[in-house]
Amino acid sequence: MNEPTATQISQDPMYAPYFSDCLGALDGTHIEMYIPLESQPRYQNRKGTLSQNVLAVCNFDMRFVYVLAG
Repeated sequence: MNEPTATQISQDPMYAPYFSDCLGALDGTHIEMYIPLESQPRYQNRKGTLSQNVLAVCNFDMRFVYVLAG
């Protein structure tokens, strides 16, 4: 991934000094899922529901550049 810093950041004097090398935003979430009974113990989260942990990165154009479902 060799993208230049977004112009929203590089041309704004308020953000440029702090985010000059920033490529995007990173966040994680749990997505609820429904799976067969025999597989459920592996996907039970700390709240007792079934979910899949997903990590996602998007750039400043709001396009996903990386997704990891684990």
